[in-house]
Amino acid sequence: MRVTNNLIYNQASKNIGQSSDKLLDIQGKISAQTNILKPSDDPVGASQILMYDGKNQTLKQYDEAMKMASGNLEYQEIALDSMRDFLDTARTLFIQAQNDINTQADIDAIAHEISLITESMADLMNSKSVDGSYIFAGTDSQNPAFVLGSDGRYHWSGNEGQKYAQISEDLKIPVTNSGKALFQDVWTNRTFNTKIVEGNVLLTDKVKDQADLDAFMDKYYDPEHPNLNKYHLTTFYPDDQAPSPDSVDGDSTAEKSDADTNNYHLFTGIPAQYVVTDSEGKEVDSGVYHVGKPIIFSGMSFILEGEPGATIDITLKKPEKDNVLNQIKDALAVLTDRNTTHAEREAAFFSATYSINSTQQKIGDGRSELGARLNMIRDREDFSSANQMSNSIAQSREGELDMGVAATELSMKESALNASQKVFSRMSNLSLFNQM
Repeated sequence: MRVTNNLIYNQASKNIGQSSDKLLDIQGKISAQTNILKPSDDPVGASQILMYDGKNQTLKQYDEAMKMASGNLEYQEIALDSMRDFLDTARTLFIQAQNDINTQADIDAIAHEISLITESMADLMNSKSVDGSYIFAGTDSQNPAFVLGSDGRYHWSGNEGQKYAQISEDLKIPVTNSGKALFQDVWTNRTFNTKIVEGNVLLTDKVKDQADLDAFMDKYYDPEHPNLNKYHLTTFYPDDQAPSPDSVDGDSTAEKSDADTNNYHLFTGIPAQYVVTDSEGKEVDSGVYHVGKPIIFSGMSFILEGEPGATIDITLKKPEKDNVLNQIKDALAVLTDRNTTHAEREAAFFSATYSINSTQQKIGDGRSELGARLNMIRDREDFSSANQMSNSIAQSREGELDMGVAATELSMKESALNASQKVFSRMSNLSLFNQM
């Protein structure tokens, strides 16, 4: 068989190329610190590496969602904390305004400061995120949560929807809070109306203990049947027997009458009584009645000046909800009116303070929810970091390169390439003429 030069050169070139490819392959693995550069190196291992890489890419997307959610929630935290501070300041100023030593100029100055605080609170209630969205407006984040109407009052204009962030395959977390729940759905101070039905008495009534009245209304107020919210207070002598004027020593009939009314129990041993009945006539409270002394019933106080024998109708007013801005504005209107009475100002102070306290309670609840969500995100971030690290370690193990083996293989491939090159060199010099 005749060996041609072309055959010699082709075979040698092929051997050199194969040796060079194997050398480059091992050099690439050493450079990349992996045993798998292409799927054909290890099909099963390559599929595992791609699986772990896909998991990490998904976790990184959730990480971005968690960063966005944390940013929104932290921004809301700042807004609520600032709102709470403003409410503290407003309450302090209202307390200062109740001091009798204040002049009207002092009152006006305090009212002006509270008015500025109210504007700042309105701005916080319409806070925007970095992308310009109203964070307390619900899902309608392109429009303000509260608007100042032509009537001078702030009105809720958002919705109660929430936006969510997907922070894991099976977990979504709310990233917004509705301003309606935080600022609008706040109870104003609950109170009552009275009417003298029978008896010649002077009546003074007020809320003695708001907490007791709130508890009573929570339990008994019926929004569907207004008639059930009416009660009757009656004062009377036992057995309908009033003391005889002759039983009292005095210089005048008037003295005897007063003594009869206020000191009936001194002469009969039985004091005057009172009873409170509901709309169906059932007794709900009763006790001793002293003229001029308050009768306390479920947080309500009634002082009657006059003889027993009076009947007072008590009607629980329908509980209402309103945002604190309007309650403060109403109080300021009373405060700056020079013609209002001390009682009217006292009632206005109480209404504003009650609304401030109720709003702070709502903000506190909302603040706690935000904290819980942030804690959940931080826990999830820690889990994601640990999971990504675990995936990376598993991925590395699948393509792990034994450097000792790789160095030995590199030396072998280099030797094979050198041998192929030397063989080619020797064969290229072969000739029949060289044997002569």
